[in-house]
Amino acid sequence: MRRLLLPFLWLGKVLHWLRLTVLNLLTLVILILIIVAIVQHFSRPQIHVAKNSVLWVEPQGSLVYSESDSWQDRLLQKIHPTQEHVLLRHLIASIDHAAKDPKIRVLALDLREFRGGSLTQLLDVAHALQRFRAQGKLIYAYAPEYSTGNYVLAAQANQVFLPELGMALITPFSSDSLYFKGLFNKIGVDVYAFRQGKYKSAVEPLTRTDMSPAAQEENRAWLATWWQSYTSAVDQGRGLSADTLQNYALHLPELLQKAQGNAAQLALQHKLITQIGDQEDFRDAITKALGQKKLRRIGWQRYYTSFAAHQPEEHGPEIAVVPIDGMLVPGDMEEPGVVAAEATVRQLDHLRHERDVKAVILQVNSPGGDVNAANAIRRAIERLRKAGKPVVVSMGTLGASGAYWLSTAADRIYAEPTTIAADIGVFVLVPNYTGLLQKIGVGYSGVSSLPHSPSLTPFAPLGKPEQQALQAVVDHLYTHFVGLVAKARHLPFAEAEKDAQGRAWSGVDAKRLGLVDGLGGMTEAEQAVAQLAHLQNGQYHLVYLPRPAGESSFAQIRSWALASLGFSLPQGSGGEALAQAQLLLQYSRPYGIFAYLPVDPKLS
Repeated sequence: MRRLLLPFLWLGKVLHWLRLTVLNLLTLVILILIIVAIVQHFSRPQIHVAKNSVLWVEPQGSLVYSESDSWQDRLLQKIHPTQEHVLLRHLIASIDHAAKDPKIRVLALDLREFRGGSLTQLLDVAHALQRFRAQGKLIYAYAPEYSTGNYVLAAQANQVFLPELGMALITPFSSDSLYFKGLFNKIGVDVYAFRQGKYKSAVEPLTRTDMSPAAQEENRAWLATWWQSYTSAVDQGRGLSADTLQNYALHLPELLQKAQGNAAQLALQHKLITQIGDQEDFRDAITKALGQKKLRRIGWQRYYTSFAAHQPEEHGPEIAVVPIDGMLVPGDMEEPGVVAAEATVRQLDHLRHERDVKAVILQVNSPGGDVNAANAIRRAIERLRKAGKPVVVSMGTLGASGAYWLSTAADRIYAEPTTIAADIGVFVLVPNYTGLLQKIGVGYSGVSSLPHSPSLTPFAPLGKPEQQALQAVVDHLYTHFVGLVAKARHLPFAEAEKDAQGRAWSGVDAKRLGLVDGLGGMTEAEQAVAQLAHLQNGQYHLVYLPRPAGESSFAQIRSWALASLGFSLPQGSGGEALAQAQLLLQYSRPYGIFAYLPVDPKLS
């Protein structure tokens, strides 16, 4: 018998040794990173900004609104601050501070490693660049190629460089997705979807093979607002009319053929760029403009540290800025791209007892999510207001569905013109894996304590009574959602319902319909909440809170370790669609009630 067990004993020892080795390696990596971060922190030299300096804006990664409070992300950010993301408010603060700094004469916009952001985020940066240029200072831009996303930044420059083999690929905006019903049919998976709202299209990627006519109508409306805002920003920077840019975007294939494939020369002829030149030409031009032999350059992050780190410690009244940044999910587990309701509620409830906090701004960038998560956060907002602390919402890229649900509890709501807002609708998903189980030869059977009892298992088809019950739940929640909107926005119920229907509106249309109080961003939200809290300029300061940390898990640590070692998931519209579908099915449990809008508004 012992001889028979001997291979298993050896296998157990090998597995034990492998487990210890992996854990020891992870511990060693973490210790090394902590030591490096500590050494970097205490050995940081004084930052000196020389006269006639160039602010070198070389964003590496994509724009984000908020930072995580998890120790893993904070540590990784200290060691590689530009590895993946660019914190939007830090970038804008650097540009605005440099606009008034007599030591900074030129801004160099190096977009080689920039991975874009939403149109709302890009326009925020573009407006900061316009303010810099309005001070009589120069901006030079360079990229190996220009896309629709990064060009709106380059267009704000006095001189725009493109190498001779580069291309300005400006295309009209579009909204598209992957649709999985055909795949589900092949593998034997069905998804029951119960929804309320003519335009509530969040379920379509799981239940259709293409975009519905209603979704097409909805998307065309906000895409038109996006394009108008985009062309207006380009016009302000380069003096290119909307018609000129639209002609270039629509007829680019034909124009390239006429130019015999010389894309750089084509961009120059259409005045999208000012110079054909490589990176060395770009640097030489800046050096010549400053009359220097050698550039005195300072990176934007280092420049931000030079003035932010030396500001005096502020005391007294505070306005707390709380991020609602990601899909709303129940529980306390922090994951990339989600807002854990319990952690956020805990953060908001804590602010009720902070004596220095006189008011709160919710910086919302969320497509919505789980209804119970949205409602839990909404009730926390109500508790804040009952404690005498005004709450104002500032919507960024997204303030849709469940995010709009919770926003209705605030005193006021502000949205950017290009924000995708409202989307007042509800749906329930129930995945059914019966066909898949049959295909792979797995049976499902059992008994119940009562005969003919209803079941919501994903391993058997839903009966008619269950389907009717779930539709009744959706109808009830939709009516409740519309009622919240009608009461909060002081609208007749019939009018609120007409504007609802699960339709996503641009910020411009949301303002016209009375679904938000005004157009603007953090500046307008700050002014409004300060007025509500009876705070005068100079009598308070903003405190930006990080995304609250939830419970840790081995999965989090593993993901962080893989990221620190250079592993990542593929990106792109296909990857985003798969990720969204996975999240929806993951939180169905076996059914989920959602107020959610599956939009990926990032422009790279």
